[in-house]
Amino acid sequence: MSPARTLRAALAVSAETLGPCEQLRKLINWAVLAELGWDAEAEAFAPGSGDLTFGFAVCKAAACDQMTRGRTGLCWRCERLWREAGAGTSFEQFCQTAPARVKNRGGALCLVCRLPGHERPARLHGLCLSCATAMADRGQSVAGYVHGDDRFGPAAARPSFGRCQVKGCHRWAELRRPPLCEPHDRAWRCSGRPAGEEFAAWCTRQRVLDGDPRVVVLRELAERPRLELLYGLQRAAETERRTMTEDVQHVVNAVRTQGAGSLFELPMERLQRHRRLFVAFACDQVMLGLATPTSEAAKDDWDLRVFGHTGGFLHFGRISQGWLKEAARQWAAERINTVETARVLQYVLRALATFSESLRRQRQDQGADPASLSRADISAFASDLAHLEAAGKVSRFTRRRWLLEVDQFLREARRMGLSRPGGPLTGLPDDVVINPHDRVRSVCLDEQGRALPQVVIDQLLGPGALELLAGRYGPDVRAMVELQAEVGRRTGELCHLRWDCLAFDEVLDEAGQVRAAPVLVHDMPKVAVRGYHLPVSQDAAEVIQAQQARVRARYPATPSSQLALFPAPQKNPRGVKPYNQMTFAQRFRSWVDGLPRLTGPGGEPYDRSDLTPYSLRHSYAQRHSDSGTPIEVLAVLMGHTRLTTTQVYYRVNEQRKRKAVDLLAALQVDRKGDRSRPAVERLLESEALRDAVGQVAVPFGICREPTNVKAHGQACPYRHQCFGCAHFRSDPSFLPELRTYLSRLLADQERLRAALPELEEWARNGAIPSQEEVAAVRRIVDRCEGILADLSVSERAEVDEAITVFRRGRAHLDASVPVRFRGRAGQPSPTLFPNVQRERGEGPDHER
Repeated sequence: MSPARTLRAALAVSAETLGPCEQLRKLINWAVLAELGWDAEAEAFAPGSGDLTFGFAVCKAAACDQMTRGRTGLCWRCERLWREAGAGTSFEQFCQTAPARVKNRGGALCLVCRLPGHERPARLHGLCLSCATAMADRGQSVAGYVHGDDRFGPAAARPSFGRCQVKGCHRWAELRRPPLCEPHDRAWRCSGRPAGEEFAAWCTRQRVLDGDPRVVVLRELAERPRLELLYGLQRAAETERRTMTEDVQHVVNAVRTQGAGSLFELPMERLQRHRRLFVAFACDQVMLGLATPTSEAAKDDWDLRVFGHTGGFLHFGRISQGWLKEAARQWAAERINTVETARVLQYVLRALATFSESLRRQRQDQGADPASLSRADISAFASDLAHLEAAGKVSRFTRRRWLLEVDQFLREARRMGLSRPGGPLTGLPDDVVINPHDRVRSVCLDEQGRALPQVVIDQLLGPGALELLAGRYGPDVRAMVELQAEVGRRTGELCHLRWDCLAFDEVLDEAGQVRAAPVLVHDMPKVAVRGYHLPVSQDAAEVIQAQQARVRARYPATPSSQLALFPAPQKNPRGVKPYNQMTFAQRFRSWVDGLPRLTGPGGEPYDRSDLTPYSLRHSYAQRHSDSGTPIEVLAVLMGHTRLTTTQVYYRVNEQRKRKAVDLLAALQVDRKGDRSRPAVERLLESEALRDAVGQVAVPFGICREPTNVKAHGQACPYRHQCFGCAHFRSDPSFLPELRTYLSRLLADQERLRAALPELEEWARNGAIPSQEEVAAVRRIVDRCEGILADLSVSERAEVDEAITVFRRGRAHLDASVPVRFRGRAGQPSPTLFPNVQRERGEGPDHER
C-alpha cells in the first residue's frame, strides 16, 4: 500500500470522532509551517523572498525595500523616477542613488505626539489633527509650533487614543470616540455611525488597510477559516503552487468583512481571479484532507485522490437502477486498491452507465428489479450498442470494449458474492451474462501500419518545421519531438524521463576496441519494467545532453536526481514535475496542423489527420524492422510482452510481396558472388510457386538442398556450411545480417587467437573462423553492394522498397513462428498403428 493510502487509513480511524477543527490541527504540520514563515505568537505568515512558492522580488534600488513584479526589477515608484531621470543616468547608477521612499500612509506619527503613550497619527503638515488645529489658531509655522517661537514655547505631546479598534488594524486612532484611524473613521461615518454591539460587529467585518503585501496577518480571525487558510498554505508549498501573499491577505480581509465562518461560506463574486483560484484550491485541499474512504464511498461521485490515486472521479450517478449502482459501488470498493490506475474502473462504469440506459429504455419497470431481468435484456443491450455504432456515436472498438467490461463486471460481482441473499444482485438470473456470440470481433485491416514514410519524417524534422515548433512552444517541446523520433518511447515514458536518464555502456566495436555507447535509462510502467537500458544513437545522446544543459541552467539549485528532463512549464518552481503528456499531444497536434503542405512519397498531399506523437513510435519500430532487427529483440526494445503486439506495428500486402520477390529474384547471388538469375525480370507464377516449395530460409539467405528443404532446415547434410555450399543463395536484402556476421567473424578471430592458455591447439584451430569463410562472406557482401551501386536512381528506389517489404515479411515470420520453435512444431509423422499409440497416450490426440 502506498504512503498516501496508509495515511488515509490512519486518519479514517479518528475522523469519525473528531470535529473539523481538530482534524485540521492534526493535518497541519506545524514544524514545516514554521519553517515556511508562520509566527504563532504574532499569528502572521511571513515567507522569505527566496521561497519558491511564496517568494517575491525586492526592488533593486538600494534605498527601497518594496516588492516588484516588473521586468526592470524596480517597483512602480522607482521605475517612474528612473524614467524621469533621463538617458544620462545608467540603471546601475540610479539603483545606488535613488531616494528612499517616505512612508507616510498610515504609519507616520505626529511630529509632536510621537513619544511612548502619546502616539497620534500625522494628518496635516506632519501633525495630528489636534496639533494642526492649534497651530492654525496660533498662526504659527510648523517649525515654530514644534520648537517654539517668540510668543509660544515648544508644543507638548498629547496622550494617545490607542490603536484602531478594527480587528487586525495596527494604525493609531485619530479620535477618542470611537478610537478609529482616519480611513476607518470615514468608513464608520458612512455606515451610519453604529454603536454598542453593532459597533463591535462592524469592527469585525472591516478589512485591514495598507497592510504589508509580504505578510499575511491572521490575527483575530475565526478558528476554522484560520486553520483552513493555514492548511491551504501548507498544501500550496507541498504541491509547489505559486501563491502571492498579497492575494492571501485579500482573502483574509474578505473573510473578516463578510464574517464567514469558513472558506466554503465566502462569496466569490467580488474576489479577483487569482484570489478565487486560491480559495478554490484551499477548499479543495481541506475537503480532501477531511475526507475518508468511508465517507467518500457514500457519495455518487468518488474523488480518486481520497483512495490514493492521482486524480479524477468515479461517477455512479449515471447508473439509475439502485441495485446496479450499489453493486457497482461494492465492486469498485473491492477493486480500487488492487489496480495500478483507476482508468480501468472508469471504463467499466461508463459501460455500466450505458447498460443502465438500455434497461431504462427497453423495460417498463426501467430495470428496477434484478429478478425480472432475462437473457432478452442482454440481447437488447448488445443491439443498442450495434445501433450506436451504426449511427457513428461510438466506434467498433468502444462497442467491443463495453461488452467486455459488462461481462467482466457481472462475472467478478458474482464471484464476490454480491448475488447471494441480501446482496445487491440477489435474484439476478444466471442467464444475464455476455455470451461468446454476443461479443464483437476486432477488425484488423490488412494495410500498412501507422509508421510514417521517411519523406514525411524528413519534413517534420526539417529545420523550418522544428524552428516553427520551438518558436511556438519553446526548445523543450522541440527536443521532445526530436528525441521521440530517435527512441520511439511511449508518450508517457518520454514525458517522465528524468534528468539523469543518459548513461554509457562499454562495448566492443568492429575493430575490437572498447568504446562508450549511449543508453537511455527509463521506466516502462505499462509492462512493469524499471531502469530499462535502451541503446540510442549519438544524435539522441546529443539531444539529451543539450536538454540537460538547458534544464540545469534553469533550475541550478535543484539536485540532479530530482530534476525532470522535460519539466512542466507551469506550477513547477523546482523543475521536479514532468511535462504533461496530454499537453504535449495537444501542442504536437497544433504544430502539425500549422505546418505547410506535407507531401507523401509520390509527391501527393499527405493526410495529417491521424498524425500523433505515437506515429513516431510506429516509425521507430518500422525502421528497426527494415534494418533487420529480429522480432524478439524489437519486442524487447518496444516494451511488448507479446510478439503479436510488435507484429501489428506494420503490414505488408501480398501484391507488394510479389513485386518484391520479382525484383530481388534477379539480384540473387551464389556462394561465389555470381548472379544466379541475371536475365530474369519477372518470375512466372509456376516459378514463384516452385521457389516457395523448393527452398527454405537460412540465417543469411535461402537453401535449395532437397534434404534440408524437406526437413524445414533442420537436416543439412553439410552441417550448415552455407558459405561453401552450392545450394546457398543470398541477395541484397540480407546485407545487414551479412555485415554483422562478417564483423563477428573478424572479432572472433582476434579473440580466439589471443586465447593461448585457455584452449588446446586443435580446439583453437577448429574454433577460429577460417580465412576462406571470411573471404566468402566478404565476397558476397561486396557483390551485393556492387549490384546496388550499379543500379540507376529509379531502379535503386524500387529495389530499396522491395528490400523493405522483404524484411517486413521476415519480421512477420519471426512473430508468427518464433525462432526458438522452428523445426520443433510441425505435423506428426505418419504411423501404421495410430489406435495403439492413442491407447498408450503417445499420439497427438493425447496432447490435446
